[in-house]
Amino acid sequence: ALKSQLDIDRETIIIFQQLLKWDGPKAIELGPYVGGGNAFSGTAWVFDDAKLDPRLLASTEPGGYYNGPCSLGKFNTHYLGGVAHELGHALGLPHETERPEETGRFGSSLMGAGNHTYGNELRGEGRGTFLSSAAALPLSVHPLFTGQPKASTPLTCQITEITAETEPGRFTLRGQLTGGPRVIGVVAYSDPQEVPGDYDAFTATSPVDQAGRFDVSITDLKPGLYELRLRPIGAGGDTTYFHYSFEVDAQKLPHVESILEGPWLRRAFAAYSARDGKQLARVVAEARRALPQAAALHRKLAHYQKLAATKPPRPLSTVPAAAKSAALADLVWDSASTGWGPSLRNQVARNGDASGLLEVGGRFFESGLYAHAPASHVVTLTKGWKTLSTQYGLQDRHDGSAVFVIKGDGKELFRSPKITDHQVREQSVDIDGVARLELVVEDAGDGANSDWGVWLNPTLQR
Repeated sequence: ALKSQLDIDRETIIIFQQLLKWDGPKAIELGPYVGGGNAFSGTAWVFDDAKLDPRLLASTEPGGYYNGPCSLGKFNTHYLGGVAHELGHALGLPHETERPEETGRFGSSLMGAGNHTYGNELRGEGRGTFLSSAAALPLSVHPLFTGQPKASTPLTCQITEITAETEPGRFTLRGQLTGGPRVIGVVAYSDPQEVPGDYDAFTATSPVDQAGRFDVSITDLKPGLYELRLRPIGAGGDTTYFHYSFEVDAQKLPHVESILEGPWLRRAFAAYSARDGKQLARVVAEARRALPQAAALHRKLAHYQKLAATKPPRPLSTVPAAAKSAALADLVWDSASTGWGPSLRNQVARNGDASGLLEVGGRFFESGLYAHAPASHVVTLTKGWKTLSTQYGLQDRHDGSAVFVIKGDGKELFRSPKITDHQVREQSVDIDGVARLELVVEDAGDGANSDWGVWLNPTLQR
């Protein structure tokens, strides 16, 4: 019915559903409460009910329900706050959290837990909900707020230069954006990886000057591994993301070398993808002159050259009898399949701005198998191989879930628990007498979205 009236793919739509079922004083949620979108289009699915009314936010009268009886005001706080939160997603806003100094002044961020505090101040029940600068910036150029036509040209800018100044608990990034269309600001999300999801991502913003330069400070850092998402915001509301990993040590000092590698890795990956060996060599040489001490970067750049020169995989039968080990990533497989993208050796599928390198927990691995769930890699073993040793995990910057399984002649030799973090794990199994070896990655029963499993350094040993 909607499609006959409008182009859903070019509109932002909020759908109120009569999906609160009342069982006496208890409300039962029957349907989806979700939103998603961008500056071009979006949809929010939310609940409707006769008791939902913004004029009742200040009410302390009984009659509502949320995990138990509550006031009509509290009922409206949760559900109208949820409406605002999901509409934010439909307008292209991701999850975030408020910074510590904002809590006492403003309350909770709408795109964090603010859907549960909306209007609290009207009843004297604490701070309410606020719209962060990280949310206000993209909304300020969203076509629904500016009245301007929706952008027809996607944002294609690149970060071509980036530097950093670090101190305990924080660091400042200064960068250069090139390409179009015009960018008016950058939002940074620093997301601790200890807890899956992005409700705990602190934000910061920076304007972008006419020359494409920005200056953004990442603060409130505690020890641990982080994902940094830099989000340029185009003048027409269009946007893109650049993803990085960094670590904060026990003294709260950020280690941001992987962020500084970004422009070099993108140039190298572009040259590798284009099979332009001369350009790849130039990038490698320039990086050595510009950053002579960046050993990790040089190792990654050399890996692109190694990939470009890689010979076809060899049959296991050609491995010399004197060899004590053989890397599975270099062998001919009987079959290989992945749930998204091609089956790849020693690299992962290209996604957004990613480098194509195998990375888990901030660590780079030269040898391994891309195995987005559901995935299967099968090889027939020759006699004499005794053990399979491997590491495994979820590729950095992908918050999926997966289960890793090793089978021998159809029998399970190993099954991991459900993996949702980005820690590197190790496993060895006895394969003495096994003829058919299979490495499997399952989707953990909750769908395969973002289930970027990777096998790291899988090795046969005699």
